[in-house]
Parts: sequence; C-alpha cells; structure tokens
Amino acid sequence: MTELARLIGILNGSILLAMAAMVFAGGVAADDETEIVVVYPKVREPFAALYRDYLVGISETVPGKVTEYAINGESQASLAKAVDLSPPDVFMAIGNKSVKIADQVRGGRPLVAVVANRQYESVLSGGILLKPSADVYMANLLDIYDKIHKIYVVYSPEYDQDLVNDAKTIAERRGIVFTAVKATDIREAAAGYQKFLQEAKAYSAIWLLPDNGFLDSSLLSTILDVAWEKKLIVFSSNPLFVKHGALFAVYPDNRGVGVTLGEIALSVENGEKLPLQPLRDVRLAVNERTINHLGIDLSPEVRRRIELMLPGR
Repeated sequence: MTELARLIGILNGSILLAMAAMVFAGGVAADDETEIVVVYPKVREPFAALYRDYLVGISETVPGKVTEYAINGESQASLAKAVDLSPPDVFMAIGNKSVKIADQVRGGRPLVAVVANRQYESVLSGGILLKPSADVYMANLLDIYDKIHKIYVVYSPEYDQDLVNDAKTIAERRGIVFTAVKATDIREAAAGYQKFLQEAKAYSAIWLLPDNGFLDSSLLSTILDVAWEKKLIVFSSNPLFVKHGALFAVYPDNRGVGVTLGEIALSVENGEKLPLQPLRDVRLAVNERTINHLGIDLSPEVRRRIELMLPGR
C-alpha cells in the first residue's frame, strides 16, 4: 500500500468515526429533550385562537417535543391512554378545568398551568395566575399619566388583599394617596364607589377590580358617567370596561404567557415546586375618546405598546 493510500484510509476512517459520534450525540440530545403534554379546552372559533396563542409561546420556549390535546368530555379517555403509553416529562394545563383533567392522568409527574384562581394550586408544581401584579397596574398607570395624585379602589379582602397591599406600598413610595375600601357584597361596594365619586377631584384615578363580583352593568355605567363629567381616570384589567369608557386596561398577552409557562415547565422538570406567579405578560387597551377628553398626551413608547385602541364609549 502506498503512503497516499494509507493516509486516505486513515482519513476515511476518521470521518466515519466523527459521523458516528455526531449521530450518537444527536441521539443522546434527542433523548434528553423535554417532552411536554399540553391540555386545553376544545372550543370553537374565535375562542380557539386564544389557545393557539398560548401554544405558540410554549413551542417557542420548549426545545423538546410538545404534544397538544384539545379536550372535551369525549376525548378524556384517549388522553389517558396516550399518556399512559408515552408519559411526558411535564404536563401543562390551560384553564382550571384542564388542570382537573390533567391531574387525573399525570401519574405524579409535574403539572404547571395557567389558572384563573387558586382553586387547584395545591396540585401544581408552578404556573401563572391570570391576575396582573400590582406593579404591572401601577407602571402602566404612571406611564400613561405620571401626575396622578390619588387612587381609589373598592376591594374584596378575600380575593384582593395582597394585591391592594402591594399597590398601596408602590403608590405611597411615589407620594400618591391610596384610598382603599373593603367590601363584602355589591351593596357595600356601591356605597364605597359613591363615596369616591363624590370626593374625587379631576385626574384622580379609580381602579376597578373586575374579578370580585362587585360591578354590575348599572354600577359600572354610573362610575363611568361620573368619571367622564369629573375627568377621572378609570383603569382595570377588563378591555370591555375600556370599550364603555374606562381609560385603559391591561389584559393577558397569551403568547407571552405561553413563553413564561414554558420556562416554568423547564424549571420544574426535575421536581422543583414554584409558587404561582402573577400575570406580567400583558397587553394594553386604551379608549381613544376618553384619552382625548382628558387631554392626555401619550408618549411614543406607550403608543407602541397599545394593542387595542378603542374608538369610543
């Protein structure tokens, strides 16, 4: 064998070994990838699009295999069979009902979720509570109007105490007077709002917490009518309030929530348990007619963040 032939043989052998190593390494990487099952409700359009946004965010974050199950009453058995044959590393659930379904089939594997309340918190390894944190509310309020001098809120101590405490701390650090009234039913809430509406001066803010059940259509209409007359700033986490005349609302950015949920899933894969996080991935809805009426000039940065600019009352 000539020296050239010997060198070619050595070179070919080295290439084959390198290729084998690459294949082997690829196989190991594939085995190490996180496998996730996502359970969410099977619904019709346009609501199905909301869940697709969550799934896009999850897929952007999780490098491994993501299997989606849109579940209704008839498909729960097929989910149970599928995950029994091929158990994932982590289960994800979107919504409280999906948590209940996933918990029944997960076999002790970690479960993370996006939830509306803390009903199933004890079975979760982590997740996101779809209620914005106090700093998200306050940051958006001050970005839109940084001359706020007083904020009013009616709240349920059962549901909102921690949120209100955090907001009060943030406001007082900024020299803002923060007035909060507890209510246990709609009668007490109405009395609190009436008191606020009588004493509030122009460019005071009224914070509407929509999840405590204290706001019916009649009370909301009264608040917004007086706020218009007195030039009060009304804000919330419900874009429908903005449609009717509130200045702005923060609401979930579903793709962003999916990204964060994917990050949580990767963190709990090895058994770590995390507390539920408040909602920080938000979009901004603003009422154009109200902001013009108040004479507030939005900065270019805030305008770029607005997802919904609603035309009027």
